[in-house]
Amino acid sequence: MDQKYQQEDVYGSVVAFFTGVVAGVIVGAGLGMLFAPRRGEELRRQVADSATKVSQNVSKTVDDLAGKGQAAYDRVRDVASRAGQAVDRITEDAMKAVEAVTNSETAKAAVATARSMYASAGSETN
Repeated sequence: MDQKYQQEDVYGSVVAFFTGVVAGVIVGAGLGMLFAPRRGEELRRQVADSATKVSQNVSKTVDDLAGKGQAAYDRVRDVASRAGQAVDRITEDAMKAVEAVTNSETAKAAVATARSMYASAGSETN
């Protein structure tokens, strides 16, 4: 059992070591580029150009996302509006159908029959 934990410890140490090596390489490369022998003016211009490009790319991406978001919002609003209109039409049609059935002679006769059956059932139980 102790051997298993020792193997896991060794594995964890190896992973930690290589993670440190990779991080060191990345940091070293960044510092090497920063301190590379260039004239100050040239380095400042390169940094400013890079910052401008990054800013433009971020701005373009934000504008694209905002446009897509607005288009999606407009589509959803349109679909919701059409769905609301469809629900209103269906409700109106259903109300007309209920009113037509309620006002029909057959419905009136059925209601009268049901009332008489209810009345006769009530008198039989008393």
